[in-house]
Amino acid sequence: MKRPSIMLHRYIGIVVGIFLAIIGLTGSVLVFHSEIDSVLYPQVHQVVAQDVPISLQQVADTVKQQYPKEKLRFIAIPRQVSEPYRVVTGSKNEPQNNIYINPYNGEILGVHPENSTLMSIIFKIHTSFLAGDTGVFLVGACGLLLLVRAISGLIIWPGWKKLEAGFKIRWNAPWQLLHYDFHKVIGLFSVGFLILAAVTGTLMTFNQEVRSLGYWFAGTTQPEKPISSPQKNISQLTLDQYLQKAESSLPGGETTFIFPASDKKAAVRIRKRLPGEIHPNGRSFMYLDQYSGEVLRIENIYHAAWVEHLLAWTYPLHIGSYSGLGVKILYLIFGLTPAILMVTGFVIFWMKNYGATGKRKRA
Repeated sequence: MKRPSIMLHRYIGIVVGIFLAIIGLTGSVLVFHSEIDSVLYPQVHQVVAQDVPISLQQVADTVKQQYPKEKLRFIAIPRQVSEPYRVVTGSKNEPQNNIYINPYNGEILGVHPENSTLMSIIFKIHTSFLAGDTGVFLVGACGLLLLVRAISGLIIWPGWKKLEAGFKIRWNAPWQLLHYDFHKVIGLFSVGFLILAAVTGTLMTFNQEVRSLGYWFAGTTQPEKPISSPQKNISQLTLDQYLQKAESSLPGGETTFIFPASDKKAAVRIRKRLPGEIHPNGRSFMYLDQYSGEVLRIENIYHAAWVEHLLAWTYPLHIGSYSGLGVKILYLIFGLTPAILMVTGFVIFWMKNYGATGKRKRA
């Protein structure tokens, strides 16, 4: 058992160690992405609160007037009185723009095209290595390999034979042994976090596949997206009216996003965070007919399938948003460990196989 674990641990580190280090380092930065964005771009993230905000429909109309060729994808609702509206235009297959609007006077505070800010670039590196769908798959594969490497590292930890040896750092030993001691101790203390990051990251990357498998295991059919019933000679509802209908059907909590209908058959989708939800943006959705405003479906997370509960937990557990500042700092620190383990592991491998001379040792 131990020999195969050593081989797995060693060669996974050799093959994907640099990728795991990149994912970990970018993840550490992203833990504080909101705070960093606010410092780097205060002009679009901070507004002076006033008495009466403009309507949501006015926000959408402002974007349509200023950018008539842009397709409105969704609007992020301010959660604090000092936050702006964030309107995202474009589509999954087209370049997207983030348009920030003052919620009190409708002023456009700034426009950030996709991948034009530091945090957006770091996010793309973290989730796809800037390599599109191929990169997304590679990130998911790295998550699975990180899980295997973390478990194999735990199996070969020397403390199972002698507890003291597993925790001891020989400060006066040669630097090669010091690297080994740092590797085993840092690996032990970070193994829980690495397993959590690997599992949640992989589930997020392959969320559609996981969702399909979850419904299959449960023996139920995954619900299809509701569609609107096209009607003629009917006045289009405003976005504010959709919100009012949604609130009366699913009261409580806070609305976080609204997704206008993307075509003539699509429904208007509203996302809410209900009281007690761990997900910072909520995982409860409402679908409304874009013509009549009729509620087509309510997806209350508290009444959802088990796989929806599982996926609802992955994001907050992955980014550390479920608690306060202390947990986020821990996530930042633990995110550095893949890079540290890569360096110390490489030194161990090199000295074992090549030594100080740099020449391959004979078996």
